[in-house]
Parts: sequence; structure tokens; C-alpha cells
Amino acid sequence: MNETISLKESYKSMNCFSVMEVDFQHRCDLSMAVRNCKYIMNFFNYFEILYCNFDIQSIVKERLMMGFFIIIMILLMIMIVHLVDKYISPVLKILSIKLHLSEYLAGVTLLSLGNSLSDLIVNLMPIRGHAPIFTITISNALAVILLSGGMICFLRPFHINGYCAIRDLLFLLLGAEMLIYIVFSETVTTKGESISLYKQVEKLEQLPYAPHTEEAIRRKLIKLRKLEEECKMVVDNYRSTEWTWRRSGQVALNRKFLSKIPDEEQFDEKISRNALYNPENPKNMFLIEEFLRELIPIPLEWKFSGWCRRIYLVILAPMALFCAIFIPCLDYRKVKHGWSKLLNCTQIITNPVLCVALIETMIENEYTKRVPTIPFTYAKWTLCFTIPVAIAVFFMSRTDRPPPFHLMFIVLSLTASLLLIIICSTELEVLFCIIGLVFHRTEDFVAACIRSFAGAIGDVILNIDLAMEGYEKMAFAASLAAPLFSITMSMGVPCFFNVDAQEEHSHIWIYGEYGANAYVFFVLAIISTLWWTSILNFDARRSMGVYSFILFMLFFLYTTLAEWNLVHQLSDDPDFLPI
Repeated sequence: MNETISLKESYKSMNCFSVMEVDFQHRCDLSMAVRNCKYIMNFFNYFEILYCNFDIQSIVKERLMMGFFIIIMILLMIMIVHLVDKYISPVLKILSIKLHLSEYLAGVTLLSLGNSLSDLIVNLMPIRGHAPIFTITISNALAVILLSGGMICFLRPFHINGYCAIRDLLFLLLGAEMLIYIVFSETVTTKGESISLYKQVEKLEQLPYAPHTEEAIRRKLIKLRKLEEECKMVVDNYRSTEWTWRRSGQVALNRKFLSKIPDEEQFDEKISRNALYNPENPKNMFLIEEFLRELIPIPLEWKFSGWCRRIYLVILAPMALFCAIFIPCLDYRKVKHGWSKLLNCTQIITNPVLCVALIETMIENEYTKRVPTIPFTYAKWTLCFTIPVAIAVFFMSRTDRPPPFHLMFIVLSLTASLLLIIICSTELEVLFCIIGLVFHRTEDFVAACIRSFAGAIGDVILNIDLAMEGYEKMAFAASLAAPLFSITMSMGVPCFFNVDAQEEHSHIWIYGEYGANAYVFFVLAIISTLWWTSILNFDARRSMGVYSFILFMLFFLYTTLAEWNLVHQLSDDPDFLPI
């Protein structure tokens, strides 16, 4: 009896990843007995699916299932790409215009916050309860700076705002140094130190300005007006692509360097808003036809696409249909800004139900046959508010023009899009960990290379998408500001709420085995970026993008060689006091 009780107690304290240490015939029972397996999983209990449902008893079948998991990960990445391209990116542009933000300021505020929010939420998830979050955070910041910033420089060479870039790079270095000091000071991270991570940086930004003479002020005002004209944020301010028709009927896409569109060609959102408006039209003209057209998951570009693009559109179709049902699309480039009267009225009802139900599922974490139980305890009460609102919107709006309050749908669009991105990012995190463990990689290696790359995928996709549309300054600013947000908030908040992070010697698991590797390459990335921006007069060139890719590959290669014990990691070997 006592042995049974002690065994149950040991199951309570075991880590779920210990399942991989036993033989195949015991993994099913152990995955169901260990409480941590239900705690760290998000929507699916993958260990029970592997070793109970599929009854895997050999390495060959296990590796084949890893191939299936890789397919799932590709689908999750496609979902993230679709959410970013269709919902997040247009909304960020609209918010930037409405708030009168310059392109660079929009990048360091709205875009960097949106990029880093998923990292902050994932750091609070149980799967990172004892993970080397220092290694993950610094490696993720390194991946964003080198991969995202490098891709922007390679795809869209442009002139960088030198003052802002140097400021952001120096604050990045300061944030990393503060993080190192807080983690290793007294071998414990206190709540006060966690708060100071993001409080001190705010104070340091409020630097006093030196006095100037009237002539110097006049010159600076003239320069300021020129910069304001250059950085003015408008929809489609840059032409990134040009479509030309061939006689054969095919479409050729000629990619060019970015060039500003003259003022007379600049996009006017009022034109697209009222393009179909006619006061003599009935209020519900083409109501059903418009509703059905918006739900078609295959776009019109199907006719002009090659076979690779068509395969991608077919794979995307189910996910696009799901998103179209629940998430409103606001885009100034579209006719009526994406307004569809009947569809948007139904989304007022379905969107809150979906969001609340998904949040309930993530909090309760209950499973039925290895799949999550989706509760509607609180979600059903949203109907009491949303149904009257939807009815009111239906009678107050028209089909040929969006209503004045159409901008309020941004709340629904952003909430659902960010929630789905967080869910996809968390599932990617779990799958990356499982694949790394199946191939017998250590948790520190998975954290330094695989987890960091998974966390940077969303940032890279969003920034590349914006750069390709002509907002390369905003994207590059976010590539520098998002890592600063991750180093301060994404490290400070988890350390504040995680009780284990405040225990003695917690710095060992927070820092990780490859924390020094990530930190050294992170400092190299910052110093080299400061160097090449100054040398090239703040002109981003394709060669700098190639250099960034090479530096990240060197980091990946060095960490891999250290994992194979071919080289020594840059951190010191741990010392233990004799017993």
C-alpha cells in the first residue's frame, strides 16, 4: 500500500518528457499516469496519441509518426501565414493611420507588441515552467534580428533611420546585460528584479535634450518636416509589385526595388469605402450573394496561378474557410474595406463564442480520449449581449457601404487572430519538443535551436509580408524592437509569476547549458549590425542580409557541434560543492 502511494506521489513530480526514457510497452501507461503530461500539453495529448491510440512499439513507426507531426507543423505555419497576411497586417496598417504614427514608430510599438505577445503567452505556459527561458529568449531575439532583419535587407534594400536604429541596438545590448546581471545576482530572481527588467528601460528612454540655438532649431525643424513627409504612413504608399499581362494570357510578376508612389497616385481609403455606394440602392441588395462569395475559400488568383500555388491554395482552403466564418476582415485596399453585411453580423455572434470557448479550453485543460473537451460554460453567456448587437447592426447598415462603426470590428479581428496565432505557436512549441526528444536531443539544444526558431517564425512571416508590401522600415524597426520587448517583458513577467524561478539556484535551469552560446552570438549580432550600418551610411544592402544568414547558421552549427560533444560550449562547466 505504501509502495502504491509513493509511486503515485512520484508520478505527480515526474516530468512528462521522462516518458521517452522508458521502453515502448510502458510509455502508454506512464503518459496517462504522469500528471505533468496533461499539464504541459495544449490542445492534444500527443504522448497518449502516439503510444496509446497508435500503439507505437518500434523506432521505425515512431520516426514515421514524426514525419506526420512535421506535416502538422507545416499546416500550423500555413495557418499563421494566412492569419498574418489577411487579418493582422491590414489591421496594423489601419491602426497606424488612425493613430497618426510614422512608419518607424508603428514598427517599434504596434508591430513589435503584436510580434512579441505570442512569445510572452507561451513563456507563461506550463511547458516552459522549468525550461531554460533565458536561452529561448536570447536565441529567439537572435533569430528575429538575423533572419527577419536579414530577409528584409535582402528582399527590400532601403535607407535605415540611423538615429532610431542605433538607439534600439544599444537598448537591446543594455537589456541583455541587465538580464545577465539579474539572473546571476545572488543565484535567485526576485519579484522586484523581474519588475525592474521592464521598468528601468522605460526610465532610461526619458533622456534630457541638450539646448539648441534658434538657428539650430530652425534647421532641425526643416529637417523634421522632410522626415515627416518621408515617413508618412499611408495605405499602399509603396508599390512593391507590378503586374503585366502577356499575349498568352498569363500573368508575370516583375519584382522591383521599392519606389514611392507620387502623391496623385496615393491610395485614398474613402474611394474604396464608397466605391459601390448608391443611396438609391436597397439596403440589402445582393445580401446572400455577397455572403456566399466571401465564404469561397479559393481566391480568384487561382486562374492565373501555377501548379505549386494551386496546391498551396487547396491546402489553405479549409483553414481559410474557418477563418472567414469567425474573423472579420478589415482592409482599406479592398472594396468597402472588406465589409460584408450578413457575414459581419454573424461574426458579431460567432467570434466571441469561439474566443471565450478556446480560452476556457486552455484554462481547464480537460481531455476526453486524448482530445480537449471544449466547454461553453461562459461562452454561451456572450450570446445575451452579441445577438441584440448583431440585430441592431443589421438594421442600421447597408450592403453597399460599411457603417461608420466598422472600425470597431478591429477588436474582434485582432482578438481572434492573436488567439489563434498563440494556439498555433504553442502547438508548434510542443511538437518541436517532442520531435527533438524522439531524436534524442537534449532539452537545452531544443531550447537553443528548435524552440527559438519556432518562436521566431511568426515574427519573420509578418515582417517579410510587410516588407514585400512596401513597409520595410516598419518591419525592420519591429525586428529590433520586438527582441527588446521579449528580453524585458517576456522574461520579466514569467519570472514574476513562476514561483520556481524565485527559488535558490534557479539561475541554473533559467540560463541553461547553451545560454552563453546564445548570448555571445547575440552580442556579435548587435555589434556587427552597429558596424555595418555605420560603415554603409545606414543603407541596408542585400549583402548584409546574406551576412545575417551566415551568422545565424554559424550559431546553429556551433550549438549542434556542442550537442555532439565535438566542441565545448561557451559556458563554464558547473561546479558543485562536496557533500
